[in-house]
Amino acid sequence: MPHILLIDDNPDDRLLVRRELEREFSSELQVTEIADESQLENALKIDKFDLVITDYQLCWTNGLRVLLALKSHYPNCPVIMFTSTGNEEIAVEAMKNGLDDYIIKSQKHYLRLALAVRSNLARAKAEYQVSRLENRLQSLLNKLNVGVFRCTVEGRLLEGNNAFLRLLNLETIAQAQMLDLRELFWQRQNPSQQQSHSSEIPLHQENGLKWIKLSQALITTEDEPIIEGLIEDITERKEAETALQKLNEKLEVRVQQRTSDLEDVIEQLKMFADSISHDLRAPLRSIQGFAEALLEDYISALDPKAQNYLQRIIAAAELTNTLIENLLEYSKISRTELQLEPVDINIIVAQVIAQMEEELRQKQAEVFVIDSLPTVVAHHTTCLQIVTNLLSNAIKFVAPDVKPKVVIRAETNQDFFTLWIEDNGIGIKPEYYNKIFGVFERLHGVESYPGTGIGLAMVRKGVERMGGEVGVESELGNGSRFWVKLPSIQII
Repeated sequence: MPHILLIDDNPDDRLLVRRELEREFSSELQVTEIADESQLENALKIDKFDLVITDYQLCWTNGLRVLLALKSHYPNCPVIMFTSTGNEEIAVEAMKNGLDDYIIKSQKHYLRLALAVRSNLARAKAEYQVSRLENRLQSLLNKLNVGVFRCTVEGRLLEGNNAFLRLLNLETIAQAQMLDLRELFWQRQNPSQQQSHSSEIPLHQENGLKWIKLSQALITTEDEPIIEGLIEDITERKEAETALQKLNEKLEVRVQQRTSDLEDVIEQLKMFADSISHDLRAPLRSIQGFAEALLEDYISALDPKAQNYLQRIIAAAELTNTLIENLLEYSKISRTELQLEPVDINIIVAQVIAQMEEELRQKQAEVFVIDSLPTVVAHHTTCLQIVTNLLSNAIKFVAPDVKPKVVIRAETNQDFFTLWIEDNGIGIKPEYYNKIFGVFERLHGVESYPGTGIGLAMVRKGVERMGGEVGVESELGNGSRFWVKLPSIQII
């Protein structure tokens, strides 16, 4: 509810003014009538009014002095002079001293007075809200750790918040105005019209090097170019970047050293594999050859027990030779660079079945290929090894009285395909799902199911080298379902 001071020593005039104000504002108005000097002094001490209406000619003073007293204490309070004794000279003088409106007393001007009161109250309220917003904004800018400033294109500071002074190690705006911001900020590039620029600038201060990020733009206000900008302390970020760069350089050196060491190890492994191939297999061939010669040349002179021992020696030599060959193949998969290309799995499966035709016939195994198999991104020879090992295991690990049955099928999505090889074998316990893919990991004795225990390790290594995955689903006594996931041709 607006509160108005009505200063007039004429009770009739006060009554008429009050009547008109109450008609305009209804009950939404509080009017305090001031008829003498003491009432005015008491009212000014309370400071609970929103607008003042004063006559010019008062019995104890005049309206101009009242205006000066009001504006000295309450510069934002609207004051309207409603008088019949003033003149143009008085009106001009009053306006110079902050009078908001000047109205001549007459019957027809009472209505105008009420409208002037409403207008000035609305304007005062709007100015108050703007002032509050500006104060809040200024308070926010002062609390921010971002410097805000305005300056001329010649580098003279016009405005700056507390953070601006703090970032430059200054205490007052006066100190900042002594700086030439042009030399401080724009040594290399001056801001251009209607364009924003951002740059990182090193500032050498007494307490060390400080990095700031400068964001600024040139604007034109009332035909005068002004630079508005922000500065932000980025010293911690720059120090972190420097530390990270040094760490990356150290890591790069370590990676290069480790890579060199790894290349040496790989080369030594290659030499070791070559040595195994030559130095170990030669005596094995001799053992196997002389054992077979003994059986052929002296079989009649050997009793059954000696013959059995020689046959065991020959079998052990053959197994050791196969083991060495498998180890060499596993080593080759691990260190050979695989050139991936489109590979038709239909062709791979057909080649494997053709190579294993005699073994499949002996075991009376049936192999069913469901629908057409996809083309994948892979390495042809490695794919042959993978399918050969999986199919060989599928027909090997079956119960003695069971004819092997193998189903080969595929599932395809947008990026990958999954090849399934399902058998009716003896199955695998869940706790062994991962163990069986290790080198030399066997779940059964050689007497029951012969082999070296490297086949599935070669499958996993080959699949991983081609960017794929391999796994198994199985139940003991109900067969196994091995799956191989590889990138499909669509992602090339």
